[in-house]
Amino acid sequence: MVSRVQRLKIKIKGLPKYLSDWVKTFKGGLTVFCVLGLFLIPLITTSPYFLGIFILAMIFSIFAASWDLLAGFVGKVSFGHAIFLGLSAYVVGALLKFNNYIWWVALIIGILFSLLVGLIIGGITLRLKGPYLALGTMVISIILQKLFALYQLKPILWGDEGISGIPPLSSSSIITYYIILIFMIISFIIMIQITKSNLGTIFKSIRDDETGAEASGIKTVKYKIIAFMISSAFAGLAGGLFVMYNRAVNPLIFQPMYSFYALVMAALGGMATISGSALGAFIFIFLGEIVRDFAEPLFVFSIILILIVRFASEGILRSALERLKEFWDILIGK
Repeated sequence: MVSRVQRLKIKIKGLPKYLSDWVKTFKGGLTVFCVLGLFLIPLITTSPYFLGIFILAMIFSIFAASWDLLAGFVGKVSFGHAIFLGLSAYVVGALLKFNNYIWWVALIIGILFSLLVGLIIGGITLRLKGPYLALGTMVISIILQKLFALYQLKPILWGDEGISGIPPLSSSSIITYYIILIFMIISFIIMIQITKSNLGTIFKSIRDDETGAEASGIKTVKYKIIAFMISSAFAGLAGGLFVMYNRAVNPLIFQPMYSFYALVMAALGGMATISGSALGAFIFIFLGEIVRDFAEPLFVFSIILILIVRFASEGILRSALERLKEFWDILIGK
């Protein structure tokens, strides 16, 4: 009989072969190529402006993927995901500005705080059915925005001006870029592995047939709350990185628009893919930057949403991979 330790050793020994086999696939090779490309960007340009665009895209990749983990794999849509982005941003910003915390300690505290709030809000809202979950989370997000902007609470929550002058993650934009890139890679590896694990299988069973999953003995409320906590933790990570990059935070971070940004990014890349969120975030941020001088972000958001609904209801990641694979096969003469 194989012990648990022996099974673990077998899995570890098989990991290099699994990775080598994965890299040999078209999708795996393309993923490695894209990651290497991101590592080489600071060698091509050291402009804080261009690096800043990539940094923002990577932060929102994490945020969009956290939303996709909940909506794409558990089937629970939240219109208030900005709750965790904003709360973590405020916690990290306050710890750095007023308490002189080391950035990574402040970031961990922000993530844990988001996870705790995710447990509380998930316990309240995930019992709601249909569209009421999305509306419930959106209402909480709006309430927090108004609460943090209240003049009467300014001594505690810093009012509508928020917190500014927050110490940056690093004085070097290149170091900041690489730190956030590493956080993005680790976050995606963890989230993708979660979706491929037994826990991910339970999530997908709840998404596909919640009644059937409950009838088979799965405690659906428990696993939905677990998914909500994991999702909120990664959204908190994005919030902490965002405030250290932006060096300021105010109540507008709670507005539902940020939650809809995550929705659009995930839907643009492809729901229930995780990696599609990165593609969607990069396209969204770069497109927004291109049209920034002559169009409002809301306009860009609306156009992308219309195009997704009309032409790419399943996102562009799968179709893009298929087209690239066909092109690659032609190049190598397959």
